[in-house]
Amino acid sequence: MTKPTLYLSDFFERNRPDYYDALTLVRTKGDIEHWLKFFLVGVAQTAANSKQTFEKIIELRRECEQKIILMGKRARSAQQLLPLLYSKPITNPNTIAEILGITHQSANTLIRGFEEVQILEEITGYKRNRLFMFKKYVDIFNDDITETK
Repeated sequence: MTKPTLYLSDFFERNRPDYYDALTLVRTKGDIEHWLKFFLVGVAQTAANSKQTFEKIIELRRECEQKIILMGKRARSAQQLLPLLYSKPITNPNTIAEILGITHQSANTLIRGFEEVQILEEITGYKRNRLFMFKKYVDIFNDDITETK
């Protein structure tokens, strides 16, 4: 992994008054034990949330891979595209064509296939310069944010 998976800043932000109280107790009374307990609660909650997020991503990957298998002759290109969507969940035909080394027309055909099996969703409403989102993947993170607040 290239990025941290335990994002404690979110826990501290959501629990800002307790965070400042814990720091104040360390500064004024030397109560490091209270700070450590608060910090460890944050680690435990953040780890549990991260685990749930990872489990949701793994399940989504399984679902998408099952859909891709049914895409016939497009399945090979689809298998190459899917991993890219995890790092770039909003994309367009030009980007897909460039990354996969396929024509713009082939990229559009692949996108249509992903729309048909509900992996990608067009989000602009335009005829040109369209963007497509791997919405179920993005929703995992949006749901996690909503649940923790």
